Amino acid sequence: MTTPNTVRLAAVAWSGAVAAGAIESALAVTRIAAEGAMGGSEWLGLGIRVVVYAVAAALIVGFVRGSRVARIALTALLSVLGLASLVVPAALALADGSTLSAALGDEGALGPAFVAVRVAHVLLVILATIAMYTPTANAFFRRPRAVRAPVGAEPIR
Repeated sequence: MTTPNTVRLAAVAWSGAVAAGAIESALAVTRIAAEGAMGGSEWLGLGIRVVVYAVAAALIVGFVRGSRVARIALTALLSVLGLASLVVPAALALADGSTLSAALGDEGALGPAFVAVRVAHVLLVILATIAMYTPTANAFFRRPRAVRAPVGAEPIR
């Protein structure tokens, strides 16, 4: 069975979301480094993000190859926990009276770029999540493993 377009769309959207997360990290590190405030906790946070992005990339590959486990992991880790980590702090800041741009991280010269990337990041996660659970994607993941693997890919065991 060939990979449905909705599964491909979800994979592209997930890849874009991971790229947006990496760009957000680069912008944040650039701002912090310019302020001369890059300490141990910032390096630790950056290291954790690199691991998260690598795991996400591996899950995306597994997902597009038909892994149900990867689909569930993407849902739990990125659609639920990851999206919450992006949206909840902003919502709390808004509730405390911050402006929308301030709540999204509009700080310094790179602030507007950070906000644009953050909004794209959130939208890509939502798009990927919706695409993962369309009827054609659901049908793809209901099939036996050997049938789900795209042409040229090793069947998932």
